Amino acid sequence: MSNHSNAYAIYLRKSRKDLEAETRGEGETLKRHLQMLTELADKQQLPVERVYAEIVSGESIEDRPQIKELLKDVEHGCYRGVLVAEIERLARGDTSDQGRVARAFQLSHTKIITPMRTYDPDNEFDEEYFEFGLFMSRREYKTIRRRLLAGAKASCREGKYTGSIAPYGYTRYKLPSEKGWSLTPQKEQANVVQRIFHWYLYGIDGATAGYGKIAEELNRLKIPSPSGTIWTPNSIQNILRNPVYAGYIKDGYRKKVKKFIDGELIESRPLNHNCILSSGRHTPIISEDTWQSVRTLQIHRQHDSSTQKHPPKNPLSGLIRCSYCGRIMQRKATQNHTEIALLCTTKGCSTVSSPLIIVEQRILEAIEHYLSSTLLPLPVLPSSTSEKIIFLENALIACQKELQKVTLQLQHQYELLEQGLYTKELFLSRRETTLLKQESLNTRLLHLTEEFQKEKQQYTLPKDLLSTPYTFSSIYQTITSPSTKNILLKQLIDYVIYTKSPDSRGCPDGFTLEIFFLTTHL
Repeated sequence: MSNHSNAYAIYLRKSRKDLEAETRGEGETLKRHLQMLTELADKQQLPVERVYAEIVSGESIEDRPQIKELLKDVEHGCYRGVLVAEIERLARGDTSDQGRVARAFQLSHTKIITPMRTYDPDNEFDEEYFEFGLFMSRREYKTIRRRLLAGAKASCREGKYTGSIAPYGYTRYKLPSEKGWSLTPQKEQANVVQRIFHWYLYGIDGATAGYGKIAEELNRLKIPSPSGTIWTPNSIQNILRNPVYAGYIKDGYRKKVKKFIDGELIESRPLNHNCILSSGRHTPIISEDTWQSVRTLQIHRQHDSSTQKHPPKNPLSGLIRCSYCGRIMQRKATQNHTEIALLCTTKGCSTVSSPLIIVEQRILEAIEHYLSSTLLPLPVLPSSTSEKIIFLENALIACQKELQKVTLQLQHQYELLEQGLYTKELFLSRRETTLLKQESLNTRLLHLTEEFQKEKQQYTLPKDLLSTPYTFSSIYQTITSPSTKNILLKQLIDYVIYTKSPDSRGCPDGFTLEIFFLTTHL
């Protein structure tokens, strides 16, 4: 920008009080201030060359791009003066921010013009009054901030939701007859949240499921993510870590931390796992037991490494624990791929591996001995499978409803074109967007239907087998799917402790197994 000795600028910024006033219907602040300052400039015959309108909120200058640009232009001597509604609008940051603003106007001899007073930096009294105004502005900001933080903490203690955006699975609503907000579950999304927690605890198709595998499964089922794109491991982790789903309100979950790194001030908002939790007024989506179980699992569990591209191959997945370190043991092929071993992957663990097929056979023999009968009682079928059928059925219904809405929307667009309310260009643009959405929903509906039929077929398989008078081993050998075998084993066994010392290296069956049965299922 060239140096204009007679040029003036206008700077606009909303304050916290303005935001509160707007909620009471007192009008848009920046528009009112622009009109007021424009009238002031016309009255004093000041030629305004540019308007700097701050549309973001921020405590420091670094968080406000328009004030940074204005100060740069002021330092270059581009303006004779800057019009602002109040002196406080220029800076509410710390002492360094106030000094930067004061120095820019003083060294460039740029006036600050408000409806109440004009500040001339070449006038000693105006300079002191200007600096005092910035100081008082900072004091007021801190007072307001303390009041807001105290109010937010009080709201948390009262179980109110203080966030501006509802978490996935909920919608936000205004509490009647009092200040504050709360949450109400959104049925389709709440079902997805419940499924995420269930998968994390009990696995998918008998295989242990971590953040990545759960994200893959939801993407495979074409379930929309919170952002409307694809599910990521990070989005799954955020849901599983959020105590709001168990009926809590969190306070201080992400506190702002400031650090100097290489002379530069860096701000971050790390997770605070010791944040204050208060009982919320909203309905929990998951139970307290589920929440505590997931928290424990996140600390201790080692996840299965199988993915959709590499489906589960270990029938003992999630069952065998190392006696030395307590971790879940894994299936792994030997270097020459001639044998599949069961081993502990913990670095430095002294537990020796064994052939998986021998461990599997010893478990089958122990089950036969434990049942002490040639006929197998009918165990309870996997609740995770039946719940998944319900989940898929709900997802199908939700997808069909959304598809009906899009179809009606497309029909309405044709009606608007016939009535002349849509131009041809606008109609074609809207129609293309709607058709793309319709195509996406049809694809999702197809995937959900196929998955639903597949799940129903898989659910009936164990029941059909168990309803015949076979021994457990006979039934087990009939099944070819490792994941279905795993489901069957987990109906009888809670977990197995595996022990094999280095002295038994080279002995395929030199291990001991301590099996903990689920007696309530027998």
